[in-house]
Amino acid sequence: MRLLKRIQLLLLVATGMIGGFTFGHAQVSFVQDPVLMQSPLVSEAYTLLESGDSSRALDHFKQALTENESDLSALLGQAMILADLQRHPEAFATYDIIVKNYPRHAFAWNGRGLAAFNMEDFDAALSSFEQATAEQPVNGFFYESLAWTHMCRGEFPDAVRSAKQATLMYNKSSESSTYPLLIAYFAYLETGDLANAQTTLKYAAQNKPVNRWPAPVIDYLTGTIGPSALISYVTDTAQETEAHTYIGLKLRATGLDQDSKIHLDWVSRHGDTRVFEYTLARTLNLQDSVALIVP
Repeated sequence: MRLLKRIQLLLLVATGMIGGFTFGHAQVSFVQDPVLMQSPLVSEAYTLLESGDSSRALDHFKQALTENESDLSALLGQAMILADLQRHPEAFATYDIIVKNYPRHAFAWNGRGLAAFNMEDFDAALSSFEQATAEQPVNGFFYESLAWTHMCRGEFPDAVRSAKQATLMYNKSSESSTYPLLIAYFAYLETGDLANAQTTLKYAAQNKPVNRWPAPVIDYLTGTIGPSALISYVTDTAQETEAHTYIGLKLRATGLDQDSKIHLDWVSRHGDTRVFEYTLARTLNLQDSVALIVP
């Protein structure tokens, strides 16, 4: 299932945060770090978090931080819960504390970037994701996050480069994701590079997941199915948001701006805020609206 951008760090190993965990298509490994030795209070907080009681877990993390304001495990736990609660400014502030204390903490940089992205602060998101990729280059999701940010900033050649890096790093980790190919495809269309766009789409069609999302998106883009058929395949609000976004992007690329706006506007008003496409649709919709009123 598609990784939801705001909650990926909630899948950290809850006991000790060492070992590995899987989010989306990406497998991430941790090495044991002495600073992650947990107090009993923090250990109990992660137990509560793992059981689904995020409210009490957050209280435990806050209490632990009153005793030791630089407790990395407590800071990470607090930041993850705040992000999941969509309290993005607070999550950003917590991750900011972490990276100031632990400037080489790749996952904290990525969390900071996700919080900034959700706040539509693309400058802070960009610098955070760049730092995350510098600290942990073999991480497809970090580069994918960077590519989404470049798309929102209108930096389409940079989006292509980051998307290609994302695909490469996913492959290096024996993982796969269709989304970097979708980013590259639409970024090429935005720059008018139709040849590379079609080459990318052909590759995506050859490597699409079997009988699972987002395969119907690829089928729609190649013309195998229509927009109504694509919508019929959605099974949750995240997929519905993605479907409307990609329909809107395709219509936008073919010059059907008013038809595109219907779909991008739907995402802006009703979309699932947990996916990257929601923020991209909002950004493009706003940019297009501003362009219409500027003489």
